[in-house]
Amino acid sequence: MDRSCLCRPAVALALGLMLTLLAGRSFAQASPVDSRAAGPAATSDGPSAKADAAKSPASVGRQSILALFARANPMLWLLGLCSIVTVGFTLERLIGLRRGRVIPRDFVHRFQERLAAGKLDRDRASELCRSNESPAARILGHVVRYWGQPAATIRQAVDHDAAREVVDLRRNVRVLNGTATLAPLLGLLGTVIGMIQSFDAIGGKVGGGKSEALAQGISLALVSTAIGLGIAVVSVVAYYYLLNRVDLLVRDLDDQVRTVIDAISAESLRPAPIDRRVDHIRSESRSH
Repeated sequence: MDRSCLCRPAVALALGLMLTLLAGRSFAQASPVDSRAAGPAATSDGPSAKADAAKSPASVGRQSILALFARANPMLWLLGLCSIVTVGFTLERLIGLRRGRVIPRDFVHRFQERLAAGKLDRDRASELCRSNESPAARILGHVVRYWGQPAATIRQAVDHDAAREVVDLRRNVRVLNGTATLAPLLGLLGTVIGMIQSFDAIGGKVGGGKSEALAQGISLALVSTAIGLGIAVVSVVAYYYLLNRVDLLVRDLDDQVRTVIDAISAESLRPAPIDRRVDHIRSESRSH
């Protein structure tokens, strides 16, 4: 198995985890603490309560974010994993689908110029393609394997051989389609679990604090839906953007392949019939 196939998801997840932690830290530093989350102590009177209220903005940080996850429901942890996967694979594909990495301009131009000048034969062209690790070089290497065959035959064979490269370009993009579908479902499930927990918590309460506890429970339950929808929006935007980039790269690759096929096909290597007839006529005139 190719090691790059195993390294790409690992790198993507590492990047996603790092950026998600940075975003969560920035959010924690910028967000105020909800007074309702502190419980009854926040509503009590006295100097200690005022002192805690005065210190509450400064206590916002990683602990408050972890407290939110602990108070809400376990679906938030799965949504956090979805966000890591979304950010990581988006960055991985943005880097992997750069034009200079998929279709190196210098390599393609040098290959076509030397081929048009007649400086390449089959062996030299294959060696030049093997010296480059880009998808364009690998696809052109498949084309060179059928050197001298009819253009239709080369085209049909290359379409089959290059399908793996196209699938490799689109492979990790499909992960974003999965997170776009899964994140809203997890968010909705988290909301349902949170609502159940809220109604169970206020079942034995009496008095005026019942409505306040219910409102707080519903608010926390809806957090998972909001997070799930946010992840889905980012995933959908990234998915269609990257899919469009893949389509543009495949179209450009197809143009480059057509140019090379026209240069190495049997039709281009075979002498024109009209030249043979002219040479035959000239030889007959000289004999007479």
